[in-house]
Amino acid sequence: MFGRIIRFLGLLIGPLLDAETDWAYAPVENPELPKVDTADWTREEMDFFVLAEIEKRDDLPTRLAGKRTLIRRAYLDLHGLPPATGQIEAFLKDERPDAWARLIDELLKSPRYGERWGRHWLDVARYADTNGMDEDIAHPSAWRYRDYVIRSFNKDKPFDRFIVEQLAGDLLPAKDLAQKREQTVGLGFLSVGPKMLACDDPDKMRRDIIDEQMDTMGRAFLGMTIGCARCHDHKIDPISIKDYYGLAGIFMSTKTLTKYSVVAEFHEHDLTEEEHQKRWKEVRRLEGEQKKKETPEDKKEKLADKITTLKKDLPMPFKAMGVTEYPTQDVKVHLRGDYLTLGEEVPRGVPAIWTEGKKVAMPEKQSGRLELARWIASADNPLTARVIVNRLWRWHFGRGIVPTPDNFGGLGEKPTHPELLDHLARKFVESGWSVKSMHRLMMNSATYRQSAEADLALVEYDPENKLFARWQRRRVESEVVRDSILMKANRLDLDMGGSMLVVQPNKYANQGKLTEHSIVPRRTIYLPVYRSSGYDGQKAFDTADPAVSNGNRRTSTVAGQALFLMNSELMHASSKALAELVISKATKHRPAWMIKHVLGRDPTKDETARGNTFVEKYGDERGALAAFARVLLSSNEFLYMD
Repeated sequence: MFGRIIRFLGLLIGPLLDAETDWAYAPVENPELPKVDTADWTREEMDFFVLAEIEKRDDLPTRLAGKRTLIRRAYLDLHGLPPATGQIEAFLKDERPDAWARLIDELLKSPRYGERWGRHWLDVARYADTNGMDEDIAHPSAWRYRDYVIRSFNKDKPFDRFIVEQLAGDLLPAKDLAQKREQTVGLGFLSVGPKMLACDDPDKMRRDIIDEQMDTMGRAFLGMTIGCARCHDHKIDPISIKDYYGLAGIFMSTKTLTKYSVVAEFHEHDLTEEEHQKRWKEVRRLEGEQKKKETPEDKKEKLADKITTLKKDLPMPFKAMGVTEYPTQDVKVHLRGDYLTLGEEVPRGVPAIWTEGKKVAMPEKQSGRLELARWIASADNPLTARVIVNRLWRWHFGRGIVPTPDNFGGLGEKPTHPELLDHLARKFVESGWSVKSMHRLMMNSATYRQSAEADLALVEYDPENKLFARWQRRRVESEVVRDSILMKANRLDLDMGGSMLVVQPNKYANQGKLTEHSIVPRRTIYLPVYRSSGYDGQKAFDTADPAVSNGNRRTSTVAGQALFLMNSELMHASSKALAELVISKATKHRPAWMIKHVLGRDPTKDETARGNTFVEKYGDERGALAAFARVLLSSNEFLYMD
């Protein structure tokens, strides 16, 4: 009965929704700049599209923010860390007309940029170091994919290349081992998702994994809910069940696990240098002989010496978690999604709605992943460029031009500025798919440089800031909260890359290590991500759920956040460290020095006086300064981006 109701509703509203979603599938336009009355306000072409919508209600954009506000905004936005006092003062003194543009370029060159923006993409890629679900098995070498993402953003790898490597890096030619490693590591995108491993039916397990891969791929690159067509034609969007199984054939011809049985193991590419492979093979042989009961003790000692000699200066094996090719296979339609009830066979291919009816040829002896990846990364694909520039806009401005960045379909929201979206998408492709070029374009705009202090009438008229007529004040993400606290306490370890996972590949994750990891003062992006559980502080501040692709984190305000900030080990250790830092740097007016250090501004006379009084009355200066530090590090001024 329920199925009939759904089908009826689909027939009833389908035509209406088609009209609502045509914009997503239409070719990207090259819209003319709209005419505006106050063109002198604009800084970039994109500003014209924003200003035109504001002027429609006979209003004006908000005034530009001051330099002190802008440098803090830029650092938090591009680095996920607040600026140091010296950096603020240098920018305030820089009177060159291109000082702002120079600052953006400087921030984009820093390795801190990749750590910040890599985190955004890892949310979309549902990155985790463990499987979660029924069997929380450690993902072997998943960290290599994380580091690959950070590295790709820092290098400004063209986004079309970024797509292809993540879907089909193993099928690309490589000039040397280094390039082969880089391309192959990108395949972690398809591998790091959650999988139901304790399954008595290997065939079902495999098909469920494929469904998850397709769903993530669709949401991440195309903003489409492909998985909805597994059981029937998509009721909302133009994706048929045949389209779904045409894609499924590509992934059915792709190997993700080395075996599909209880408990499965993840496939790894061994990209160790040939000479090192030989030495490791010999080490394993000798270790096996050493463990034999019948091996005499004197021989075991000699074997141990040989093993030590072989391991000297021997790099660890280079293994990368990622998919590989399987024998090609077309898939039959699963009637009502039941793989035991099969319909007609569907050739591997790309949905016709995405290709304007043109077929993407599939090779006979390869899965078709490379052809699929190249089609997704094509400038002729109207969805891909729109989806990624919308993500970049959402991460910069707090709200997407399409407010549902993971869903451009009928159940998503329409763009507030469709011409602006197409303008940005076209600029992005023309730039060579350069993400950094979009940062420069967006951040150099007058739209980005607006103040959050807006006219009350404007706020009441547009509470969600759909017009982008002001800067949207918002709390920084959970990772930025933790990293900023550590930084201001002079505790932050800026070492990059590598694994902090303490379990062996394909073994159960030790959840007891979560607290231990959390107190290590490295940037949060390098802490192992456990799907089965998370760090208390991160959960309190709305970290992304790694079980699903997420390009639109929510922001909540709950009592648990304040309790964590005032009582956590992170805060107490950092407050004490900050107190010691103040004592070592300032001989008088130490509360005032701390305010400037933490908040990036001079304290008022009243703040200075009250801070001094508090320390004097407290009795214990170190204790007083630590308590004062907790207040500042927990303040809205510190936790929000203006």
